[in-house]
Amino acid sequence: MTRAIELEALEFADVILPGDLVCWGQAAAEPLPLTARLMAQRGRLGGFSAFIGIGLGDTPDPAYTDRVRFSSFCGTGTNRRLAAAGALDILPVHYSDLPALLASRVDVLLLQVAEHPDGGRFSLSCACDYIAPLVRAARVVICEVNRQAPFTSAEIAAADIDVLVATDRALPEQARAVPTAAEQAIGAHVASLIRDGATLQFGLGAVPDCVAGLLKHHRDLGLHTGILSDGAMGLIEAGAVTNALKPIHRGVTVAGTLLGSRALLDFAHLNRAIALEPVSVTHSHALIAQMPAFTAINSALEVDLSGQANTETVGGRYVGTIGGALDFLRGARASAGGLPIIALPSTVEAKGERRSRITARLSGPATIGRADAAIIVTEHGIADLRPLTLAERAEALIAIADPAFRDDLRERARSGA
Repeated sequence: MTRAIELEALEFADVILPGDLVCWGQAAAEPLPLTARLMAQRGRLGGFSAFIGIGLGDTPDPAYTDRVRFSSFCGTGTNRRLAAAGALDILPVHYSDLPALLASRVDVLLLQVAEHPDGGRFSLSCACDYIAPLVRAARVVICEVNRQAPFTSAEIAAADIDVLVATDRALPEQARAVPTAAEQAIGAHVASLIRDGATLQFGLGAVPDCVAGLLKHHRDLGLHTGILSDGAMGLIEAGAVTNALKPIHRGVTVAGTLLGSRALLDFAHLNRAIALEPVSVTHSHALIAQMPAFTAINSALEVDLSGQANTETVGGRYVGTIGGALDFLRGARASAGGLPIIALPSTVEAKGERRSRITARLSGPATIGRADAAIIVTEHGIADLRPLTLAERAEALIAIADPAFRDDLRERARSGA
């Protein structure tokens, strides 16, 4: 039976045992009043672990590691503070594997939920993703019911909530980055590949929003994605996205998490044309493969001349993620007319030095292996690696590298360095 209490009456020592694993929603779905109180009370608890997703708030703080062992699938957002301090342990798995792995380990689940305006019904609000399967797996489920949270299709039964705390607070927003000239050029190249009727998946970053901004005159596009952003919302509002040609979830945009502005959250509120679904749906290879011309648009930190891509580390520091890139890229390869795309600027500034992101050898892990090689796009062009041999791949990638680095890359390709 659900017990409603005031936030000030919530004592985590009553529910968290030493060694427990505590999980909570990510990004705008994080129940910030609950996690803030948990961190404030950590000294009264035995040591425990916390699994976190994309951080937008102050919870990923190295100061809290005196009692809390943080782990995550990503080093993005405010998680980078933990990663920089060497205080973030990474679970290096595909996004599609998270629900099963966490369900076998979670003890306490903290959620932000929304109540339907008519009362009596609750929604997971901003994120369904890998969190929804944990509701039945956790020993204790504590929910913040936030008056300002949007009510979405991802409902949770009241019977599955043990403790309910009422709040009324603004949700954190993901600021839209101002795209660089290179990112705008990349967006134009990617948009040139997309045809009417395609089903789209957008990853994080400025490039997907650039692509979305150039597709507003397309027709009958579909959306089946892990993250729903402002750029994708713009396509729906423009009428370019109808989801009319999808064989599954026809007429409905499918996503796992809302990540963007307040306008996006308001747009999703009570919107029957948007379905927030768990990872088992959003990242399902079988479902993605059925989508017409499924176009997966993701990024990488660097790509080597064989087509391998590192999406995780820079200079030995974990700043990215394995995430769902491979889930979507493989699904796109299986889709009729599908396009598995990795888009990235050709260079990066690091410690006052400009470096090529097309490299002879990766400086970090090969998150995406060369057998999963995709269509690589930089501001200098497009290289479809799928039908190419290793020698042909090297030539194609050098052609879209920054001109200042092409001679060195050719020499290193010849010498095998």
